[in-house]
Amino acid sequence: MKAQKIIAISACLLGHKVRYDGADQAHQIIQQLQRYFEVIPVCPEVGIGLTVPREKIELHQQGDEVRLLTTTQPSKDLTVAMVAYAGMFLQNHAISGLILKDKSPSCGVANCKQFDEHGLMQREGTGIFAAAVRQLKPNLPMLQSHLVNQDSDLDSFIRQVNEY
Repeated sequence: MKAQKIIAISACLLGHKVRYDGADQAHQIIQQLQRYFEVIPVCPEVGIGLTVPREKIELHQQGDEVRLLTTTQPSKDLTVAMVAYAGMFLQNHAISGLILKDKSPSCGVANCKQFDEHGLMQREGTGIFAAAVRQLKPNLPMLQSHLVNQDSDLDSFIRQVNEY
């Protein structure tokens, strides 16, 4: 029998109560993928040592870089820790795909709140974990959670994982 492919899924989508507010974002379709793949839950924010519940974090443009900062003052820069965690996660897990929580400052792709240098909020930021994974493994199949309900996107992701 052929071994199942391994995918990582944002832990909150699997029903783990790891969000900043202590809640989850359990998603029935995503949970059903455990029948087809070996699933590893991942919460990058908990992975870098943040607690549950915790203060919110945000993306801020600073010059040419996007930084991941806590919202309370003085803010703490979590960018280096998050990038390091992404590298460690990929090194420790031979995954063939990744489903991440959309709009998350860690996991979202091109749909996160990001504040520009003038403090104005934009909605096209990419979470630091997701960006680091993309940089380290550009061909790794990745799907945002809001696209799971679209059959064509989910089918495409499953096919890409199986071909990876």
